[in-house]
Amino acid sequence: MTRSLTKRSFVALAASAALVLAACGSDDDAADAPSTEAPAQTDAPADAAAPVETDAPADTAAPADTAAPADDVDREGWPDKLVFTLTPSQETGGLIETAQPLADMLGERLGLEVEALVPTDYSGVIVALESGQAQVAGGLGPRQMVQAEEQAGAELILQAERFGSLLYVTQWFTNDPDTYCDDTPVADEDGFLFCNGVLDAESAADGPIGADKLALLEGKTVSFVDQGSTSGYAIPALQLDEAGVDPIDGINGLFAGGHDSSVQAVYDGDAEVGVSFNDARGQIEETSPDVGEKVVVFGWSGPIPNDGFAVAGDLPESLVAAITAAFVDIAATEDGATVLDELYEIDGLVPVTSADFDVIRDLEVKLGDVLE
Repeated sequence: MTRSLTKRSFVALAASAALVLAACGSDDDAADAPSTEAPAQTDAPADAAAPVETDAPADTAAPADTAAPADDVDREGWPDKLVFTLTPSQETGGLIETAQPLADMLGERLGLEVEALVPTDYSGVIVALESGQAQVAGGLGPRQMVQAEEQAGAELILQAERFGSLLYVTQWFTNDPDTYCDDTPVADEDGFLFCNGVLDAESAADGPIGADKLALLEGKTVSFVDQGSTSGYAIPALQLDEAGVDPIDGINGLFAGGHDSSVQAVYDGDAEVGVSFNDARGQIEETSPDVGEKVVVFGWSGPIPNDGFAVAGDLPESLVAAITAAFVDIAATEDGATVLDELYEIDGLVPVTSADFDVIRDLEVKLGDVLE
């Protein structure tokens, strides 16, 4: 389902949205979170976490991919239960099925009950942290990482890594390549079409690409993702403004509610152009096998820092350290890696600092000027 784009809806960002949380078992639809996949790989940071190996007697071994909580950890001030809120990344039912197993893995390592809680939109995650309804948050897009820290007083702990990179991009795609492509679209090894040299890009740092085509969007229908999405709204809105197109009044915009839904909107012809993380077309390939041919990527934004994880700022330091170590350990196990991939296509988790998202803070200032 799509929603019309209005000036009021753009200005009324995350903090003003009502919190409507869907606990595990809900069938409500949800928005997508930014996640990434790039045509080429880059070298992994030197401090990327290595798999954790443990030795246990054969007759007392713990179940596969399960780590028992350490007995010597200072647990003073730890609560009896944690709520783990996750940014919606797909249809809510499917997300919940994957989210609770991840929460259970976290709980096993901490020796605590952990409940997964999935909001209906991006803003709900921040409100849950700010209100104390959740103590751990995952799949936070770049803007959400900043909002979690600055609005909810949360502490940033980890950042997602994909294909050895901590960066991704907004991709621009269309069902009308004759208008937006300077050359004949070319296919990658999976048959997905690209033009304007996007397929030649080696990393996110090669963007922006095809930005000169954005001026053609004046008066066109453009599919965005969610108001809280960095790659699905904030970055493309700024790109449109830089191209001389008002991101509110200069286009007929709609919010698709998720990255996959934005692709679907263009595939179905509801919008001529859309945006998502790269390459979200694969998310609807099962139901729309020819999506890679009908929806052509013609542009990229500049690089964007990947999403991550945060915890409430009032948790004991020993618990914050334990949560951080637990997620790194989960990512290093076969079952944990599978769950993280299903949720957000995460390959690994690495330490993060607040300064890594300064580019997003600068973006927020620019975005505020554009939307005034």
